[in-house]
Amino acid sequence: MAESTLKITFTELRTEIGRFLGLDRTYGNWSADEILDVNACIKRGLRNFYFPPRTDNAQAAHRWNFLRPKSTLVIWPDVVAADAVTISTAVYASPNTTVTASEAVFYPSMEGKSLACVTSGVSYTIVSYTSSTVVVVSGDASAETGVITIDSEDTFTLPWDYGGMSGEGNFVFDRENVKLETITVTAEQQIRRLRQHSISTGTPYCAAIVPKTMAGTSGQRWEVMFHNPPDEELTLHYRYYVLPDALILTTLEYPYGSAAHSETILESCLAVAESREKEGGDGEHQARFGGLLVSSIDHDKGLSEAIFHYGYNGDGSDESHNMVNEHDLFDGTATFNGA
Repeated sequence: MAESTLKITFTELRTEIGRFLGLDRTYGNWSADEILDVNACIKRGLRNFYFPPRTDNAQAAHRWNFLRPKSTLVIWPDVVAADAVTISTAVYASPNTTVTASEAVFYPSMEGKSLACVTSGVSYTIVSYTSSTVVVVSGDASAETGVITIDSEDTFTLPWDYGGMSGEGNFVFDRENVKLETITVTAEQQIRRLRQHSISTGTPYCAAIVPKTMAGTSGQRWEVMFHNPPDEELTLHYRYYVLPDALILTTLEYPYGSAAHSETILESCLAVAESREKEGGDGEHQARFGGLLVSSIDHDKGLSEAIFHYGYNGDGSDESHNMVNEHDLFDGTATFNGA
């Protein structure tokens, strides 16, 4: 079955705001200033919807379930000269260089890390991840050849759209013949205390999330520290709150929330247009947005509360080594004294 045709798009938001502001029915006839004004209303309206104010002073502001995707984070031991990873191509296009490695070695969590060229001794900062064999680094590295190393500094960069941990707030991973392992998120001070006693690599069991230092040339990013620092590549599973992007014609047409929240999104954008562009407006769209926001929150809470199975309830003493594999789902049959 196809997705709902009731979902709202960037084009529809733009058209509705243009009509409200009395602009020409044909978008191509809008002036540059009119386009900027409408786009600003849409961006502000989306921010109001994605990060809504409190609807009840006795409760915290709502955080949407549809902004909490599952994700993975690959953490890795440092790439050292002994790994014999070499640059096979380096193409400079000011101010950055695209570096292609001789084999798969790069991960998204390497963004912001130092890539050092052993032959020249020069280091570059990884600006962006392209693929497992291609990254972009700052500066002109087009003349570099030979072996490269990458230092994690025992921290790993989280995605650009990371806006906070969700779910149980932990990382989990599994390995062949090993039960599900949890890495508990704790305070940065705890990680630093543990590292005072030992900085040996091993299997991580706790982590801390900290903001990266920023220079104002790009947005805020976050990174995660692990103890122990990993001694092998691990793929961690977690859920986090997304920081959504602005909508863009043809390339990013659909807002989060889909059809169930489309009318709320529209009224949020119209409320901004009403207050920003229509001086002395009567607040009709702001009032409508407030009412629809309550309904959208109720709908969203209903989705999160529709849980029919919470998992195995016990201390794991009956074959606890295999508890996750054998007891995580109940097949509807219970026994007592063999019956």
